Amino acid sequence: MTNSGLNARETLIVRLGVGLIFGGILGWLIKQIEPYDSDPVLWQQVLASTLMLGAFVLWAGAGAMRRISLAVWGGVALAVIAVIAWNREAHNTEAHFNPFFFNLSFLIYPFLFISHELVSSADQAGKPIAPYPLYFDEAWKRGVQLILAMIFTGLFWGILWLGAALLGFIGFTWFKDLLTNTYFAWPLSGLAIASAVNLGDVQTRLMSNFRSLVLGVLSWLLPVIAFIGVLFAVSLCFSGLEPLWKTKAATASLLTACVALVLLVNAAYQQGDTERPVHVVLKMSAWIACGLTLVFAGLAAYSLYLRIAQYGLTPERVMAAVGVVIACLFGVAYTISAVWPGRWLRGIELANIALAFVMAGLFLAVLTPIADPYRLSAGAQAARVDGGEAAPDRFDWRVLRFETGTYGRDALKRLSQSGRTQAVRDAARAALALKDEDRWVLADTAKPAMRTPDRKQFVVVSPKGAMLPEDFLTQAYPSQALPDCAAEDAVPGCYAALIDLNHNNIPEVTILDGKEISIFVKDSQSNNKWRLMSNVYLTPADAEAFRKGQALAQRPVFDDLKIGDKIIGIRDTHRNAKTGEDLVSY
Repeated sequence: MTNSGLNARETLIVRLGVGLIFGGILGWLIKQIEPYDSDPVLWQQVLASTLMLGAFVLWAGAGAMRRISLAVWGGVALAVIAVIAWNREAHNTEAHFNPFFFNLSFLIYPFLFISHELVSSADQAGKPIAPYPLYFDEAWKRGVQLILAMIFTGLFWGILWLGAALLGFIGFTWFKDLLTNTYFAWPLSGLAIASAVNLGDVQTRLMSNFRSLVLGVLSWLLPVIAFIGVLFAVSLCFSGLEPLWKTKAATASLLTACVALVLLVNAAYQQGDTERPVHVVLKMSAWIACGLTLVFAGLAAYSLYLRIAQYGLTPERVMAAVGVVIACLFGVAYTISAVWPGRWLRGIELANIALAFVMAGLFLAVLTPIADPYRLSAGAQAARVDGGEAAPDRFDWRVLRFETGTYGRDALKRLSQSGRTQAVRDAARAALALKDEDRWVLADTAKPAMRTPDRKQFVVVSPKGAMLPEDFLTQAYPSQALPDCAAEDAVPGCYAALIDLNHNNIPEVTILDGKEISIFVKDSQSNNKWRLMSNVYLTPADAEAFRKGQALAQRPVFDDLKIGDKIIGIRDTHRNAKTGEDLVSY
């Protein structure tokens, strides 16, 4: 058999055959795995995931690669997917099975896409590294083709279900029963997706026009994100990083911004300004966006470093670290391209090709035992507690017991037998004794970390010259009870007012953090300890008035109405509470 390409008829037959055969096997496998009263067999889970994801590789390759190349690459891709599926399912402790690998395995999608485009383009070019225009055309074509195939399949099933509903109105339910039959639904879905993918190859002009439309729309979003990015970066110079850290999602937000910047820069660049004229606004925006990518990647790296240094590795932080490394590489490469003399951003082409290989290698390492997030996190967390970095009574043992798969349980077994101290061994045994159903109970009943407020974090705005009660400052509170501005590493920014809200001659401590106030009351029923009573959100204007000391106790105009055991608050809805003027006249 010569290593030649498939003709149009052979391509359609291969795609429909893969859809029908893989769909039929998947229907049978899903039917075997569906019952939740028994654990699915490992080989069934691995085979289901391999066929479901491998079908897309064969569908895409059939229209571009040569026969022998497609057969070899298809076999390699299926084997790699099987290894990834085995690694996830064998070490995962979750009860349910998901063939789409959500959560930690979502990187399999960009891994397969990037790897396939590298192999497919190299096969078409006849050399290991294809020209950049071929990479560009193939990658954007496959991306658009995949999106259209998903839309087509969704509409296809929508029409089928509409027909089932219409037949159901007149008493015929056989069509609905057929659509819900696993042995029918999966092969039919395979045929639908295969047909949609093939349609994308046949309708080349439609695909080209749609791709041009998508690139055009995305490219003119670049000036918008560049302007917002500059505004954000300049604002950080005045506000500092503390407001960013308070979001509790700094790393994820910054990495998302990096992804958007890289995507839009490539949409604007396409194949450079030699292929087509590029508007000067797009050129300037791309230069700015390249620098912003490096800035945001650096901030994301610093944010992640702080979290890992404080709390150690978790599977999610390992995944974030992969994103940070890639974002930093893109930031450095794109910034160099922006300042490099010569043709506009010409270095992006080399950077994209090189980083595609780097990303494929990193993703493969994370998806296999080489750098499995479960394995790395379990080892790092066990080392923290056994090495004394974290005290056993303050350590979150749930990470090892529930969040790091079989690697975490193996680490617990090792710590229970050979932990450095008796406290570590006892705590590890207690964690091992927990049942799966204790996962969320433990999270609710775990002893919270306690913290004592620091006087330096507070500015008392009312009454003038007053000071916070000494017993309020010396009492320990659960960490989540104190506002973020009173955190150990926060910049002083708590505004406090002493206001007697319940008229017992003991002023309540009211603390403003941004636009949220926390009210602490001294509770006589708990040995005169301070406790958090409530949180209230203010408008920006009210928050500014509070910071100026304009906060006082205000008795209600009308007392509450008690009916039986129910208390009903009464207010005059026709009178302005501030001015006393009538709002409605009769």
